[in-house]
Parts: sequence; C-alpha cells; structure tokens
Amino acid sequence: MKLPGEIRYVDFHTHSAGGSADTIAVRNLMAGNDVPEDFPANTLFSAGIHPWQLTDDNPGQLQTELLLTAAHPHVVMIGEAGFDRLRGAQGEVQYSAFLFQAHIAEEMGKPMVIHCVKGWDELRRARREVKPGRPWVIHGFRGSSSLAASLAGEGFWFSLGAKGLTAEVLESVSHEKLLLETDDSGQQIAEVYHHFEAAAGYDEQSAERLVRNNFNSLLNFSL
Repeated sequence: MKLPGEIRYVDFHTHSAGGSADTIAVRNLMAGNDVPEDFPANTLFSAGIHPWQLTDDNPGQLQTELLLTAAHPHVVMIGEAGFDRLRGAQGEVQYSAFLFQAHIAEEMGKPMVIHCVKGWDELRRARREVKPGRPWVIHGFRGSSSLAASLAGEGFWFSLGAKGLTAEVLESVSHEKLLLETDDSGQQIAEVYHHFEAAAGYDEQSAERLVRNNFNSLLNFSL
C-alpha cells in the first residue's frame, strides 16, 4: 500500500470517521454496514459480527451481510468478532458466529480483530479448533499482566488503547505483536502513542517505527 506523504501513526481500531493525513486508520464496520462510497486514501476497514449484535434469530442474516461487506478490497480484517458474557446472545450463538467469521478470515487470508469480555475460555477453545494461519488481534485489552502473558504465549497479538498501556502488560507481551488504537475513546492516536512511549520507554521515532513495522507484518503491507 503506497500513500502520498509521511505516515507516522497507525490507528489499528477506531469507530471514528475522521482522521489525520499522517495516520493510517482502520475503521470498524459491523455486519450490515456498507463501506462508504467515498473515504480517505489512508482509511482501511475491518468488518465483523459483533457479539452485541447477536440475537437467537439473526445470525444467518448477519452472516450474509458480512460476506457482502468483507468482499470489499479495503476491508482488510474480519472483526470485531468474539465473546461477551455481559451482552448479546450467549452460549453457542456467539460461538457459532465466531467460528463462521474465523473460517471466513482464513479463507480470505485476513487477520481477525477480537472483542472479548470474560470469554477467554471460549476464545481459547475456538483457537484450538480453528488453528488459524493468520493473526488474531485482541483489541482494547485491559486484563491482568498474567492473562496477557498467557495469551501471548498462545500466539495472540494485542492492540492497546491508552487505558490498557500499563508497564506490567507491556512487560508481558511481545512488542513485535503489538498495535495501538483509539477505539471509541475520542482521543487522537498521537495521544495513545505518547502513552505508549512513556510506559514502554521508547522515543517518538522508535515507537512509530515499531508499530508501523508490526502493521506491515500483520497485513503484508509496505508503509
């Protein structure tokens, strides 16, 4: 992917339609959302069936809608997909919807963006079942350092916002499988980078180079 101008930042996961010329932003779409007709050249998309969308009756409809959106060439990841024990249809409805998306991601050769709230057992069960060849990135992780270390040991990537950027978590995960995001915080991605630099001890240029290289590795891009 070649863009005019200098790209300094990568916002791995955002719900904002805005952005800066110096930022690659991956905007989240839910099943049923269309890729806009016009969008900046530095915007990419993820698309998925969020567990909050699920009811006992709508998985088939959402799957059809997702397939239509995911075929767009600027949709580079599948998700948010995952497990949430606090919201949405529960149990096998979430699990089946997740497996559908995991298999689609594998067929399309796209990474997955994972939403997980208290559903770590289900996520691990799915990973053992699918044995994915493309990365699964847990977005917005705010768990303990021991959980982070355990998940990192199983091959998960992480995308962190400002609230998840603790020294303990950063010591527990591989920085070569780490990305940064604004999600729905309303923050600028530059602010998140500054939090990362302070927590991890990077200077500005090193942090930007690390995240850019990680994003390139994730998507086989060249920024």
